[in-house]
Amino acid sequence: MASAGRLTDYDLARSGTPTPCKAVPSGGRLKLWEIGGGFHCSILGTCLATPDLKALARKLHLTPPAHATDYEIHGYFVQQATQEGSVARALQRLLDHRFEGALRRVSRATEAAALDALWEDFKASGRIAGGYWALLTHRHVPNDLRARVFGEVHMMSHLQGAAVRDHASRADQLERENSELRDRLARIGRSAQEAQAAVDERDRRVAILSERLTVAEAAGTRTEPVRTSADRLERKLAKRERSLVGARTRARDLEAEVDRLNREISALRHKQQPQSQAPLPVDDLSPLLPPQVAGGACRLLYVGGRPGLVPHLRDVAERRQASFEHHDGGKEETLQRIDDLVERADAVLCPVDCISHSACLRVKHLCQRHSKLFLPLKSASRSCFARALMELGLKPPPAPQTGDRMVSG
Repeated sequence: MASAGRLTDYDLARSGTPTPCKAVPSGGRLKLWEIGGGFHCSILGTCLATPDLKALARKLHLTPPAHATDYEIHGYFVQQATQEGSVARALQRLLDHRFEGALRRVSRATEAAALDALWEDFKASGRIAGGYWALLTHRHVPNDLRARVFGEVHMMSHLQGAAVRDHASRADQLERENSELRDRLARIGRSAQEAQAAVDERDRRVAILSERLTVAEAAGTRTEPVRTSADRLERKLAKRERSLVGARTRARDLEAEVDRLNREISALRHKQQPQSQAPLPVDDLSPLLPPQVAGGACRLLYVGGRPGLVPHLRDVAERRQASFEHHDGGKEETLQRIDDLVERADAVLCPVDCISHSACLRVKHLCQRHSKLFLPLKSASRSCFARALMELGLKPPPAPQTGDRMVSG
């Protein structure tokens, strides 16, 4: 990514250590290349993902080598961030545009205590990247607070790495168990097929013997050996039928277990994906349902959505014996009220196409804090809401049978 617009292996190799900043002009904020102390690696690693850097490279007409790794691309941008140039200025514009809200909040806080409280709020709300960029670039932020913020973000990266390793280990274990259960299911399926073949053979022989018995009775020559053979076949039939019923029961149990493990693997893989990806479908959240929700009445909280659909959604929920609470996601109601609603609810449903990003994140973190089930819905439609209730085990009561209706007169 030098003057010729080409990221070479030499550029990647020499980008591991940032150069210290030199002159720092006056102003309210530090530019990216004016930040010293080796913060650039953590800034880019925390505030920008690898796809962001690759997109910026394409925008700047920079072409990395075909075999360049994500680490090498990251290292190149870290090196470029330490010195003023087109790449550093592009990074500055991207970070300022993405986190302009956090920059405004930090610029308004002047006291050290207010800045410290603001950083705690950034952490609690999950907006660590924006808070990190704002606190490191505003000049009025004390150096001790800037150093503490850097240390906490550094340790968060270690904790995240440990969590990813744990999830990967758990997913690997579940996949092995899944493979073993599939093998067992295949063996049981073969046993069931053999049992069914034996039953079919038995039916064929019984039919033949029944035909012979009919002929013997018609001829008046019914004999004891025929009855003995038929009794023996009937006993074998009963035994085979019991074995077949047992095999089918075990097969159903194992199929349910395999399905549960597949959903749990999908849920664990979702936890390892970046939060910017699309919301997890409701089908993949079924292994996370709390026992008090599945199959029984529960308290539902619906955040966001279209106001005109709320009465219809309430009717859908109440017909499934579930209580329904609604919050508009901050349009007219205060966001502080969500805390109490989440704490009282058993499950929280949130249509991602009809709610602000900040309100959705707040609801998600409240659900994690109170160990509540959080279901992001693809749309605010009534059908999507009904499918989510079906996944929760909340089915509508059966329609009355024709014979059960009362007849007047």
